[in-house]
Amino acid sequence: MRLKPARYIFLLLFLPSSLYAAGIIQARSAIQISSTVSDGKYSLHEIAKTAKENGIKAVIFTDKGFMRWSYGLWPLRNIIKKTVEDNSISRYGIKHYLDDIRKIKEEFPGMIFIPGVDSSPFYYWRGSPFLGNFAICDWHKQLIAVGLNKSSDYNNIPVIGNPRGLREGIDIFKFWPFITLLIGFALFKRRIYSYKDNQGRELAPYSKGLRAAGVIIIVLSALFVLNNWPPFKVKFDAYHGDLKILPYQNFIDYVNQKRGLVFWTHPEAENISRRGKVKIETRKYPEVLLYTRNYTGFTIFPAGYKEIGRPGGIWDALLKEYCEGKRENPVWAVGTLAFDQQGDLSYRMRVVSTAILVNNLDKEKVIESLRRGRMYALKGKRALGFILDEFSIKNNKTNHNATLGDTINIKGNHIIHIKGHFIEREYTPSLEIKLIRDGKIIRTFRGNSPFDISYEGKLVEKGKSYYRIEIRSQGLIVITNPIFVNVM
Repeated sequence: MRLKPARYIFLLLFLPSSLYAAGIIQARSAIQISSTVSDGKYSLHEIAKTAKENGIKAVIFTDKGFMRWSYGLWPLRNIIKKTVEDNSISRYGIKHYLDDIRKIKEEFPGMIFIPGVDSSPFYYWRGSPFLGNFAICDWHKQLIAVGLNKSSDYNNIPVIGNPRGLREGIDIFKFWPFITLLIGFALFKRRIYSYKDNQGRELAPYSKGLRAAGVIIIVLSALFVLNNWPPFKVKFDAYHGDLKILPYQNFIDYVNQKRGLVFWTHPEAENISRRGKVKIETRKYPEVLLYTRNYTGFTIFPAGYKEIGRPGGIWDALLKEYCEGKRENPVWAVGTLAFDQQGDLSYRMRVVSTAILVNNLDKEKVIESLRRGRMYALKGKRALGFILDEFSIKNNKTNHNATLGDTINIKGNHIIHIKGHFIEREYTPSLEIKLIRDGKIIRTFRGNSPFDISYEGKLVEKGKSYYRIEIRSQGLIVITNPIFVNVM
């Protein structure tokens, strides 16, 4: 039977949401959408309208914060330079952008709209503009920051397109042109010899050679004064090659200081293109998840599953590091649209989403659930029509339950409960549910929708461990965030 998207949407809008526990709502969310504020196809209002039509309850806008590239010739990089700038939040007006999102909330009651920013903290230049090998590298190595609410948070965001955000105080060395400027003036006023009249006036002729040298020094010094102004130190620039994780960790730390969330996006995607005579090159970057710290998570959809999200991949290595005390925080997975110009927005909302567990539909609750890992990601043409009713672990001795993102203390055996269904009750396809513990598939269940599975877990060794699940069916893949267990 062919399932119609319109029927899915009707059921999502008017049937009660499946609950993990009393009072828990599953808010279907569309994350990472650019609007016409930056490089998007649709306005903020059009995106909100499309989300409502598709039963989406929360939208996280992630327009580009700064779309500015500059290349300057040494030694006057700030004077002899070319700058290219495209639409961005900064160009549109940060306050204007935040105000527009607040107005959208008033137009669409019952929905949540959260501001975010898509950022490229760093790029570097390779080759020469004169030799035919000129390239801008790592421009598409991106993160999204979510939940920054103040204009100042955006104004000072530390990315290479925003010099204000990279300042580190006054650089005394940049004042050197003032010294040579004084020398130039001294040479300009230098005479061949000293001869004064009775009134003390200098009568000797000026030295033409020294005066010419003085003019040259004055002009060059003035150029360097302009080049070095404002005289601030910056944390990094685009002219010293690949700086590895430094710019990205700096960005992550900044967002954390502002109590925002930060996610690595499409880390397994490569972007090789050309703009005029400039090659734009970004290789895939899954390894950066291992080297950076304290980010909230990553986008498992799109371009984050094959090397990172698969069982035994990089994500599991990160989760095991957390269990071993080598990481302060766990790393969560989300599904995002990564939508700007290409494709059909309505279709993308139906095939990729994140279900966020909240006890009420509130902006701060949504952000807090994302921070705590209380969500699962869905992808595929059946994604909109599937609900994971429950994934929980129960302590047999205390009857305590834990769900996505939680940690539970247990002694001995425990019950793992997995329950789900397709909204379209007549649709009962076969499914494969993989139960993953510490990166290994410990059990694969096969059945039809709806399904209700109870499994007795056994952990002997003391310490922290985790479970997560992966569900597959025709036109569907679901990835949950983990539940952690402390074996006492």
